[in-house]
Amino acid sequence: MRISVGELRAAFDRLVEHLEATGQEAFEIEDDFYWEVPCEVRYDPYKRIDGATLGQLSDDWNEVQSMLSGRRPPLGYGLVWLASVLRKIGEGATG
Repeated sequence: MRISVGELRAAFDRLVEHLEATGQEAFEIEDDFYWEVPCEVRYDPYKRIDGATLGQLSDDWNEVQSMLSGRRPPLGYGLVWLASVLRKIGEGATG
């Protein structure tokens, strides 16, 4: 599978437009901690999952906010932080 940055941007824009069109302008996230599965086993369905650690949505969002404000330069790993927050929003979004 190959995904271009343009396709990624288009998908994100379309999904955010859907949220806006359905009146979902903001999300209250009450949960904070989540289980993080090590990337070494996350995509291998034949490996046993050991070594799960805790992640924290508020920390992830703070890192994203730091990049948005310019307090830290953007980096690729920022997509991982954003992904955890987007997953939680997606799980609670309607429609």
